[in-house]
Amino acid sequence: MGYQTMTAATLRSTVRDITDLDTEDLSDSLLNLYIRDGYYRILDLEQRWTFLETSFTFSTVANQRAYTISALTADPIASVVSITDATGIGKRLEMVGYDTLEETYLGTYDTSGDPLFYAVWQGKIHLFPKPSTVRTLTARGYREPIDWATTGGAVDASPNLHFALVYYACSRIFQSLEDAAMAEVYKRAFDEGVQLARANVTKPTSHAYTIVSAGRTKGRPTFNGWTATLGRNFDWSPY
Repeated sequence: MGYQTMTAATLRSTVRDITDLDTEDLSDSLLNLYIRDGYYRILDLEQRWTFLETSFTFSTVANQRAYTISALTADPIASVVSITDATGIGKRLEMVGYDTLEETYLGTYDTSGDPLFYAVWQGKIHLFPKPSTVRTLTARGYREPIDWATTGGAVDASPNLHFALVYYACSRIFQSLEDAAMAEVYKRAFDEGVQLARANVTKPTSHAYTIVSAGRTKGRPTFNGWTATLGRNFDWSPY
């Protein structure tokens, strides 16, 4: 059975079932504040939550360096971590600090060509050198979370993180009622639930379980071995 997806409404309903408080005892607006507080605490644990991953493509303009990110995708982007160029044999642009690049590409050195580096500054992607032709680039990054509490949609997080927000809201409620013991019980439940879910969400994916060296068969092809022979076997004559 999969994890249950929850919305702001189902979170509030579950909290009220546990605490036995109706809207006269506890307003929806205050309960939403407690839920948001717990959600923001979860977000602050990681800079790269997998549920915030996104990608987009954009076309360059000849001799144009800067591209406003908000104009390239509908998602509000928090960070750009990779840009690839599929032109020709393709390449991945290297992310470099903006101060380093602006120090290098100055005056007569600021020429156009194939973009090799990129930096993000003031909400814009800056390409170095400036592209000399139109090309399509693919960017990967992490978006900002949506305002699910206001829109009424599902919690913008992995489903195994949803129920922990119930525990956090209960903890804050009992704290406001000056029941320190129950507040601590639900706070520990929140911390434990988030810790378990975080370990599961951020666990690296693998096509198979780890095998110790003694159990691995010899002579199996590996990715590193394939890339090592790629240059020797590639037909470079057209280039």
